[in-house]
Amino acid sequence: MRRLWAATVLEWRVERRYGVVPMAAGLGAVWTLVLFALPADTARVVVPYLLFVDTAGFGALFVVALLLFERTEGARQALAATPLRGTEAVAAKLVVLTALSLLIAVPMVAVSVRGRTAETGWALGMSLAGVALTSLVLLTVCLVAGARARDLSGFLLAAPVVAPLVLVPLLHVSGVVAHPLTYLVPTTVGADLILWGIGPRPLGPDPLLVAAGVLYALVWVAVAAEAARRGVEGGGGGAAVSRRGASGRGRGRAAGRASATGRGALPALAGFVRVDLLGTGRGPLMLVMLVAPVLLALLIRVGFPPVADFLAASYGFDLVAHTPAVLAALVLLHVPMMFGVVGGLRAVEDRDENVLLVLCVSPLSLRAYLAYRLVAVTAASLVGLAVALPLSGLMASGWSAGTVVALVLASAQAALLLAGMTALAANKVEALVVVKGIGAVMVLVPVVLWALPRPWGLFLLVLPPAWPALALPGYASGPLGPWWCLAGGAVVTAVVSAVLVRRTWRVLHGL
Repeated sequence: MRRLWAATVLEWRVERRYGVVPMAAGLGAVWTLVLFALPADTARVVVPYLLFVDTAGFGALFVVALLLFERTEGARQALAATPLRGTEAVAAKLVVLTALSLLIAVPMVAVSVRGRTAETGWALGMSLAGVALTSLVLLTVCLVAGARARDLSGFLLAAPVVAPLVLVPLLHVSGVVAHPLTYLVPTTVGADLILWGIGPRPLGPDPLLVAAGVLYALVWVAVAAEAARRGVEGGGGGAAVSRRGASGRGRGRAAGRASATGRGALPALAGFVRVDLLGTGRGPLMLVMLVAPVLLALLIRVGFPPVADFLAASYGFDLVAHTPAVLAALVLLHVPMMFGVVGGLRAVEDRDENVLLVLCVSPLSLRAYLAYRLVAVTAASLVGLAVALPLSGLMASGWSAGTVVALVLASAQAALLLAGMTALAANKVEALVVVKGIGAVMVLVPVVLWALPRPWGLFLLVLPPAWPALALPGYASGPLGPWWCLAGGAVVTAVVSAVLVRRTWRVLHGL
């Protein structure tokens, strides 16, 4: 027990140092303010889904990034010389990250049941139990996958196997799939507990079924935690160090080979493109990402009509009337966010694993490398949006000047996100903290801009993601019009990007 306490205190300090703890507090404050701004009945409907999808899964990516960062830096090898073992290391991560999910959830639950003091205790007890159980399942499963992955990109390639842990419970609690077999997915009972505590339905699920589901989920947690412990203990030591060296040599080959043969910067740059698309020492994540906008658009095209019908029938909410906001949040700004995150993680991994040092003896300069990363994610976002926007079925007005302006401005957000990650993050863990913060802004800004009255929405124009949303047909751009949106958005995005790129250049040049 003493070793577990020491490991937990150490894990808390590490996560606080890397910004995970402040990000949890900030995210809890943001979601609480958003829920407080909503009518009480609407907040009561929204918060169970928000708690399950976002809050309970808060630590899923962080736990993998922390594990891989420890492996890269040789921390596991150093801890092998201490009394701490894999059991304490895994347990500490589960305790701290689950506690952070609960830290986010408490004010969200409290504000969602405002005006119903008698139900506060029940709501907090049931919903927090659901958040904790869901968090434990997701964390242990991600730890198992992360222990097998060579780097964060490799984990992201395997991440779709986690999708059923989120999608099936959502279908269950929404009433689309009402069958006891959904409890075979261990996170279903957590979603049920959250909805049972807060959601606007008079009768909860069968208590015996819930009890069996809780026991089943705990067995999943125990089995996955043991598998994670074995993976953590087997992934340390010399194997991790040699793997790091091998991956660094594989990813540095693109520039190093050009230097050795005396060729110019263009072949070296082409080598980086080949590595990103086909994978040399890392998985072909960028190649997989090229089809992601198509899959996202098809999913929205198929899923939007039944979801709109369900919300209208169950809650009297007309989602169709808010189609521009859905298009802006789920497609227009989501596609650039996907490419920006992947490109940013690649750049941070290159820096963490000393790949950029190879550029010092190659024809490809750091400036050319940074320009390549920024241009690549912007171009990929531009093509992805050009396909995804009409394919989603939400672009009812078709192509117009406003749609084109929105597409151009939105594509630039990918480079801005990449620059933010490289400028503000010193490692993969901090990069995910930056992604969490900027990602929340990119999701919330179009929604808030849609909901706020016209004069108040102007205060959001200091944020670059507000301009592509404002240019989209259906938004109340007022006297601005699409071309003024293009000019204003270009200026704001350029200023913010210049600040971040300048800081990134100082960081890279300091290497």
